[in-house]
This record gives sequence, structure tokens and C-alpha cells, in this order.
Amino acid sequence: MSFMNGDLSRAYKRLRKKNGWDNSGATAVELRETMIRLSPVPLGMAEEMADFYLNDPMDADTVYKSDEILELLSGTWAPENSLLESDDWDFLKEQVNAWALEMDMDVVTDVMKAVVSYG
Repeated sequence: MSFMNGDLSRAYKRLRKKNGWDNSGATAVELRETMIRLSPVPLGMAEEMADFYLNDPMDADTVYKSDEILELLSGTWAPENSLLESDDWDFLKEQVNAWALEMDMDVVTDVMKAVVSYG
């Protein structure tokens, strides 16, 4: 799967170059922080999502999927070439249900529509 051109994918490429292609640990830590910072959701939810989606070992598909989640939360996601699977949709649904009262209702509505349509 080729990279998305999202913010997280660009950060991943930049971090791998900065940290060295073999230093996946440093890259993973910094990419997790980047995903949390870019997530338009409460901090606790962003941390839980980063822990779930940025698993180890990190590869192109992992970053692609994480970028999809950020795009979904920001309203720019398109289902074409999606790598999201049923467990991803289930986790996302659980997170939105748990954090809905602290989230922007437009984000909650958009994400839940996608969960129902594609999950």
C-alpha cells in the first residue's frame, strides 16, 4: 500500500530520515506524539487511539491506517483505498461513544455515520 499524503505520513517519512531508518523506537515515540497533537479530540481519547493504531512494529500500512483515522476525525476521509477493518471500526465506535460528551458534535456525527456505513 502506498503512503497517504496526510500529515502523519509526512511526519513518519521525516522522522525515519531524521532518526535513521533502523531506529524504529525513536520514530514510534515521536510519531505517537505527533498523532496525539494532530487529533481533534480530547487528549485521553487521542492517547488511546495512538496506542491502538500505532502498534509495533510500525510499517507503512500502520501509518496509512493512522492517517485515515486522523482524516476521518477531521472530516476529510474518503473510503477509497481504505485499510480500515472491522476491529478498527469497532474500536473507533467505542472511543466515540466513550468520549462523545467531550467532543465536537459534528465530529461525533460524521464519525458515527462512517462507522454505520463502512464499519
